[in-house]
Amino acid sequence: MYRPALSGSIIAKIKSLTRPAMATVRTDGGDKNRIMIGVGFGAKDSIRKAKELCETLGAELCASRKLVDNGYASYDMQVGLTGKVASPSVYVAIGISGAVHHIVGMERSGTVIAINPDKNAPIFEYADFGIVDEF
Repeated sequence: MYRPALSGSIIAKIKSLTRPAMATVRTDGGDKNRIMIGVGFGAKDSIRKAKELCETLGAELCASRKLVDNGYASYDMQVGLTGKVASPSVYVAIGISGAVHHIVGMERSGTVIAINPDKNAPIFEYADFGIVDEF
């Protein structure tokens, strides 16, 4: 199994000597010929703007786990370790900190564009292009 370790900032391969009680099924978003807009808790007040951007670009809206856990988005939109795998040609991360839970789900994306007001957010380590600003 691959699980978050060290407060979720590292992924570790763990050998289980017993059968796990439950498992998470992650599905692959798969289509490399599309754009996905990922919204994190840091942009919870900008979801409407992100939806408008999706309509303009013909993109799919997805969400971080924290956004889903706090009721701002439905589970079927969640990308990450406990959500779906996103592998679009362009992934725009808006207000996503870059927690390892989310990175695991979007690391197969082609070009990653991150928009975050925190210049030290871990998402910028994975992004091809970074914008330090509010959305």
